[in-house]
Amino acid sequence: MFVRNGEHYSLFHSLLESITQEMARELKIWEYWKAFADAFERENEAYLNSQKYANTETVKAAKKHCHQRYSALSFQIRAYRKSFVPEIAEAANRVYFALTPYKGVMVKNYAETIAMVLDLTEKLQTEKYAADVETLGLTNEVVELRQSAERFQTEVSIRANERLTRTYRVNMVQIRPVVEKSFADLADLITASYLTAAYMDRDAEKAARIERIIDRMNAEILRTIETVTRRSARAKGKTAEDAPEEPIEPEETVS
Repeated sequence: MFVRNGEHYSLFHSLLESITQEMARELKIWEYWKAFADAFERENEAYLNSQKYANTETVKAAKKHCHQRYSALSFQIRAYRKSFVPEIAEAANRVYFALTPYKGVMVKNYAETIAMVLDLTEKLQTEKYAADVETLGLTNEVVELRQSAERFQTEVSIRANERLTRTYRVNMVQIRPVVEKSFADLADLITASYLTAAYMDRDAEKAARIERIIDRMNAEILRTIETVTRRSARAKGKTAEDAPEEPIEPEETVS
């Protein structure tokens, strides 16, 4: 059975939080705690990279089309402000005022550009501005501008998913064994520290504190095992009790 990347990230995040730096220093295992923390930080970076997207040609084309639509609309509104027909000039001035907060849309990042254009077009379609937009004959232009922003948003989402499957998985495959090995080393030393405190030093208070750490770690590991077992059983059309006992990643528990 296999622990998904999100589950793996969540598990080892919880394991790292189970022992403080102060406790690791007290037990004289801080270097191993630090190695585990550094390895997990690399997993954290790989996991968060799933929020990024690739700057592909199709995304650039969608962005360009959105910018062109915005520029055309803005140009027409500015031109209508100089109209000799009072009704048109007045309508253009009111609509131009609505555009004022969005003047920087051309130089914003992808997310901000999309958000600003969607917000602008929604505003121009409200009762406050719809009549003026219609007076200027720009109703369809506003609709087409909004559609261009929606297509831009779709392209960005598609590229994000492609990057997730292409880059994020590769990074996670590389880092997961490193995280698991560094945790196994730390877990072995925590177990040794418990045995020393309980049976050699006869320090019941210290042994109890270490035991609480071990219990927290084991609880997190067992919770993940149960989640994976239930998912595997559902996939096979069986109950969790019927699921075969086979190795589950990660196999390490703290003894």
